[in-house]
Amino acid sequence: MFEKVDLTKKIDDTIFEKSISPLKERLSVLQRTLRDLGIPTIIVIEGWNAAGITMSTREIIQSLDPRGFTLHAIDKATDDERAHPFLWRFWIKTPSKGRITLFARSWYSRALVEKLISVGWKKSLREEINSINIFERQISDSGVIILKFFLHISKEEQKRRLTERERNPLTAWLVTPAIWDFHHHYDAYFSVIDEFITKTDTEHAPWQIIEATDRKYALLKIYSYLVKLLEKKVAEQEKKRPGKGKTKNLVMPPKDPVQRRSSPDSSQSKEDYQEDLKSLQIRMLDSHYLLFKRKIPFIIVYEGWDAAGKGGNITRIARYMNPLGYDVIPTLAPNDYEKQHHYLWRFIRHFPKAGHVAIFDRSWYGRVLVERVEGFCMESEWQRAYQEINEMEQEYVESSGGGIVKFWLEIDRDEQLKRFKQRENDPLKQYKITEDDWRNREKWNLYDPAVDEMLARTNTSYAPWIVIESDDKWYARVKTIQAIIDCIEKLL
Repeated sequence: MFEKVDLTKKIDDTIFEKSISPLKERLSVLQRTLRDLGIPTIIVIEGWNAAGITMSTREIIQSLDPRGFTLHAIDKATDDERAHPFLWRFWIKTPSKGRITLFARSWYSRALVEKLISVGWKKSLREEINSINIFERQISDSGVIILKFFLHISKEEQKRRLTERERNPLTAWLVTPAIWDFHHHYDAYFSVIDEFITKTDTEHAPWQIIEATDRKYALLKIYSYLVKLLEKKVAEQEKKRPGKGKTKNLVMPPKDPVQRRSSPDSSQSKEDYQEDLKSLQIRMLDSHYLLFKRKIPFIIVYEGWDAAGKGGNITRIARYMNPLGYDVIPTLAPNDYEKQHHYLWRFIRHFPKAGHVAIFDRSWYGRVLVERVEGFCMESEWQRAYQEINEMEQEYVESSGGGIVKFWLEIDRDEQLKRFKQRENDPLKQYKITEDDWRNREKWNLYDPAVDEMLARTNTSYAPWIVIESDDKWYARVKTIQAIIDCIEKLL
């Protein structure tokens, strides 16, 4: 993309002053429009060192209401960020509805800096390109506008600017040996960065290459593109809003069904199960320590029918784990703030760092179960979610080196009724039964096929489903903890 760029372009001062003012006013109006329509926007400013990233960012935000945007100047990852998968630190910074998030450098700079110094960087960078394209497509599909600018200057111009900064006592500290080293390898990095930009130039997140030799020309072009692209995106988003146009019905490829049953083939006494559980819990503690020692993150997902025993399962697992090394995340209906983000956002922000375990008591699968059955999202949204979930889980496993184990707790409908009544009659368990539980039970025949489709379409080699026969609670607890230990030992 760089070869066709004319870096000699300049603009007359008079033309610049005449043209920039109406664009600034229009950008200010567009910010309010985005807010009123609830459209989240990401603006990425990238480029060569000394190309004018800081200056351009400063000029853009001067036209914006500071109450409606967030600026992230991306530098080296913190210790906590390094303990998570690469894109985690950017997922959690994505904007809520109606807000603008600006990245002065972003996942692009960090991917280049962090991957180019690693062994096998070419393969690593290819994998990162794929991950970035998936990340941007997913947030774009949810309605986020993504605008990306790359400020391009020549090696000679970069040298001139770096030398100028170095001679000024107020800016000399900005020019580090690492920046000069990068400059000296400009020619070698040119083709790498060009390929990186070209392969991440997509329909949903296109790049705009900005000729930045003349700062005013660069700024005017950025503003022109910002206004033009935002006006276009606003018009497109309005057509997609509920009640406007038809919802596209996505056709999903067929998947092999996952067999479900509620009763085990064989059973033993409660006392025998309790003995098995004791020995397994000791192994669980050892496995947990090894995960921590080797800095391997691990996710445990619990889904299942109401009263299937998720709480009892989680209690038995957590009882023999170091409380400093795990978190239980109970998933409730999203609050107003969470609804302003991509539906995966509230789960990804709780993903465990290296060596820690996250236990999700219900999870992102609510999109294809509760939200699907209850009509809380459009058909196109829950159909799209199967692919998004598979991609998210694969990205997590591959980028973190961790693992995911997913349980579906299956019980018979009669067994569920029996447990509901037991809860109603036991003062210590009455808090566990709600009107929603009874209402959901009446929709069993709607949830049942949704469960089948969920299991079939998200049962993958990297995050397979394990069906737990849960009519017998003690059998279910033993099988669950054994499966977790097996998964951890395979990871280790």
